Amino acid sequence: MEREQSSMKVAGVDVGKHWLDAAIHGLEDKGRWRNTRAGIDELIAWLRAREVGRVGLEATGGYERALRSALDATGLEVVLHQPMEVKLFKRLIRRRAKNDTMDAWLIAAATVRIDTVRAASDPRLVELAERLTAYEQISDQLAQLKTFMEHVTLKDLVATLRAQIASLTRLKARLLAGVLQRLKAHDDLLARYRLLLSLPGHGPVVAASLTIRMPELGAMKRGQAASLIGVAPFDRDSGQHRGQRFIAGGRSRPRRMLYLAALAAKRCDPALKAFAQRLLDNGKPPKVAIVAVMRKLIEAANLVLQRGQPWLSGKPA
Repeated sequence: MEREQSSMKVAGVDVGKHWLDAAIHGLEDKGRWRNTRAGIDELIAWLRAREVGRVGLEATGGYERALRSALDATGLEVVLHQPMEVKLFKRLIRRRAKNDTMDAWLIAAATVRIDTVRAASDPRLVELAERLTAYEQISDQLAQLKTFMEHVTLKDLVATLRAQIASLTRLKARLLAGVLQRLKAHDDLLARYRLLLSLPGHGPVVAASLTIRMPELGAMKRGQAASLIGVAPFDRDSGQHRGQRFIAGGRSRPRRMLYLAALAAKRCDPALKAFAQRLLDNGKPPKVAIVAVMRKLIEAANLVLQRGQPWLSGKPA
């Protein structure tokens, strides 16, 4: 989603478990508040008094959720950076010192340079994302236990692990059913979910993941969806040297689901199967072919949501 450049004031907030440190880009203003409801209210009042229009945050494993929800409720533009984005920006400007105030300044400076704004936080999606994360983590635990079981020979341990696997399997099913039930209770989310289900390789879990974790889909230009999820190729060229293209960054959780969709689509969809085979025949590594299919799928997802029409016979209706 495009954002026009303006002269609005931009702040950065370094979010910790107990503290919120804020700084305003281009100014000496800075402050620290407790990461509590009262502290968040004081911080927002401080931002309003200084006529800040845009706030950058760094994802901190959930400690930023309450602040982000409060900022969204005020109508402020909020940009949520991944930790690697801030780390790379710090390296770019050759800053070595580190403290909470410096981190807030870095986040503010990085936020100024962002030319796109991600979708505003939707409280419904925040709750659904937390439930989906629980489903994903239980899935990972199940996979680890099943792998561990392959090397267990003691009967009592085998029985214990089998019981745990059965319990986790039931929990996993309940979590997914809860996510889908809550998602389908909202007409707008259900409409997006159904459109995504029409895409090759997109089952209920993949469609739910993109609905919940990629709310920007349908409002982006060509190439932006691939970049946002992290499957867009970046150049490594210099002079006469033409380096290998690579992907970096993006949203890892929906990208994992998109990878599974690409594996299924490459096997079952004739057009994508032929596309991947052409790449392999031209000497591309299998992983490059899979990423290319992922890129096709996420751009198709953006297109069907943009048009409001399902994907039919290898192309949008």
